Amino acid sequence: MSNPQDDEVREKTKERRKQVLDAAANCFRKEGFHGCSIAKISKAAGMSPGHIYYHFANKEAIVEALVAQQEHTLLELVNDIAAAPPDEALVDSLTRQTERMIEHHTSLDFVGLWLEIVAEAARNPSVAKLLQLSHKNIAAQFDEQLIKRSNTSNAEEFRKLSGKMDIIALIFSGLSQHVVTRANEDKIDYKRLSETINGVIKHLFKT
Repeated sequence: MSNPQDDEVREKTKERRKQVLDAAANCFRKEGFHGCSIAKISKAAGMSPGHIYYHFANKEAIVEALVAQQEHTLLELVNDIAAAPPDEALVDSLTRQTERMIEHHTSLDFVGLWLEIVAEAARNPSVAKLLQLSHKNIAAQFDEQLIKRSNTSNAEEFRKLSGKMDIIALIFSGLSQHVVTRANEDKIDYKRLSETINGVIKHLFKT
């Protein structure tokens, strides 16, 4: 049986960490990784630098937590696919998630933060390693579900299936850049975009 006081402390710690992460994410979006200091994050979060360092050792630790948030979002997708009815085809499980994935990858809050983290990863090996480890974890769990849902034990067939999933992942990740490059044009037609992507996914699973 958990101690109510311990539960309260954990909840407050969770809230404080979220407060820091929200402030840091907003700062990174506006000023970039290097333009955003711990002092600026603490001011935006409404707490002292000491409180920031109590929860996070440095900016890279904050980035690590932000990457973990993104990983959690994508793992929710994996869990939804895992929870699909046993008789539902894999392609149907995937296309059912398309609108949700489009909304996530075209959200300006996500795009502004994620592109900044990716840019920092290109300069900073430590941040690059964080992204690589996160990608590896997501891919491993996705592959586990692919094996279960595809009902194949053939290595060559699985390799082809995994390659198709890589193409789908590239489509969604490319949406973030698409949002930036057409920011001043008409609003994205989400319905048409969803239909187009689903058409590509269905075509991939026919080959």
